[in-house]
Amino acid sequence: MRRFFLSTIPDTTQFHLPEEESKHIVRVLRMAVDDELLLLDGKGKLLTARIVEDHPKRCLVECVKIEQKEKPEQEFHLAIAPTKNMDRMEWMVEKIVEIGATRLSFLQGDHSERINLKLERLERVAISAMKQAQHDFLLQLDPLETVDAFITQFPTGGIAHCMDGEKSSLLSTTLGGPVLIGPEGDFSKREVDLALKSGYKAIHLGESRLRTETAGLVAVTLGIASRKK
Repeated sequence: MRRFFLSTIPDTTQFHLPEEESKHIVRVLRMAVDDELLLLDGKGKLLTARIVEDHPKRCLVECVKIEQKEKPEQEFHLAIAPTKNMDRMEWMVEKIVEIGATRLSFLQGDHSERINLKLERLERVAISAMKQAQHDFLLQLDPLETVDAFITQFPTGGIAHCMDGEKSSLLSTTLGGPVLIGPEGDFSKREVDLALKSGYKAIHLGESRLRTETAGLVAVTLGIASRKK
């Protein structure tokens, strides 16, 4: 069944869909009266609806069935310094949603090139990937904040950095918090020391030195795999 996203699903028996979704359903997908579709709000609510009126601007649907899904047991929180080229972040968001990341925070570090960030486009990418992967929960996107402020809020986890020193493989490490990935210029020594002092573990993602967005993807892959063991 085709999936469509609504940030708020009405409690009424019948309701009209927004114009953008109506146009896509009626004109692009050629869906018609009595066809059924699945509406999700990204917070676990799934509503099976039947088309009552296939109007391309105000498609009218009626509720057939409502379900409320439980949050996934295996949650994964990635915190990453966004790249200067946002296309690379959009690619990463798409992939980590498909793999199963549940939360994504953005960091501004001492070596960051990007000091501002708009989440609207990334949220659209996350919604599309959620529907594609047939997930019931939307990736939580957090606004840009400093590394220092983030560590204060989340005092334990794992930090991947390129400096010399003893590190554990993320695949075999149990973490009680998010995984931190630095900017293209890596975390500063001050930031690494701050994280380790707070309670973070130094981790590595393998033997290769990875680009920021690749490191984010690998971190989610390894982190979710390690929690399923």
